[in-house]
Amino acid sequence: MTTSLTKAQLRRHMQHTLSLLPPAQLLTESTAVIHLVTSLPAYQRAQHLSIYINTPTSELQTTQLIRHALKEGKRVYVPRCDGQIMQMVELKDGGLETMARNKWGILEPGKEERAVDPNVLDFVLVPGVAFDSHGNRCGHGKGYYDRYLQQTQAFTCAVCLNDQVIEAVPVEAHDQKPNMIISPNGILFEKQ
Repeated sequence: MTTSLTKAQLRRHMQHTLSLLPPAQLLTESTAVIHLVTSLPAYQRAQHLSIYINTPTSELQTTQLIRHALKEGKRVYVPRCDGQIMQMVELKDGGLETMARNKWGILEPGKEERAVDPNVLDFVLVPGVAFDSHGNRCGHGKGYYDRYLQQTQAFTCAVCLNDQVIEAVPVEAHDQKPNMIISPNGILFEKQ
């Protein structure tokens, strides 16, 4: 893939590429990444984690990580988007089974649930469409995580599938680099 693609072109290309990913490969790669995440000292120390809920297909699957964190006694917060604002809401009893799907098909807490102050979080799992070894990520295009990460001092860990790793992601001034990016092959980037 060339670096001259715009972010919009990159998103379309990655959407097509990921739509072809066999379910078994998606599960295998997701499991490998989750294993690496749970072995991180930052994850092990964290008590208040934001973990995104994956789309039904074509994205690293996070349900296994959510269950692991809850089993470890950690408090888990998941995103809720409203207009241009993303907030994190604590996952309550009943967990994912009690949520409805939003317009993107992603499970999301109801509007009646109270959002947490971003400074409460000590670990944020960051999704994306494409990533590079320089710490750059291309999100889904709404800027939710770029804006949210400016509000927290939490350790930020982006996760990706092998097909999402490219040579260079187009960068814009508002883009936020995570502290770390993990792929199934290991740590792709770590902030110094």
